Amino acid sequence: MRWLKYIVILLGMLIVCSVGLLGYGFFKKSTQPDWNLFSTSEQPQPPSRPMNRLDEYSNPLPAFGELNLKTNPGCFIKSTRPDGKRLYIILGPKETCSKVIIIDVTDGRTLGTVSVGR
Repeated sequence: MRWLKYIVILLGMLIVCSVGLLGYGFFKKSTQPDWNLFSTSEQPQPPSRPMNRLDEYSNPLPAFGELNLKTNPGCFIKSTRPDGKRLYIILGPKETCSKVIIIDVTDGRTLGTVSVGR
């Protein structure tokens, strides 16, 4: 029976150590998302494209001054939708001006216009 006590004590210590290591791993991963327990000797290549949209906003954009949208009389900006470094401007009313203007927000140039042909 004596050896059974030693096995129970040993397994209890292993459980305590493994829970402690698991807690340490969770803590390190929450403070450093790129942390690995077993690091590799190779350095990963940075992605050629940003992985999330927050990277696109990290650098300040240059000012481009005033931008004049040439639209028909009676048209108005119905809504705008930013998407990365592009801005989509939706014009209204639907009957006369149904257009979408795409603008590059870094330099203010119009990339294109999408309209419904009638």
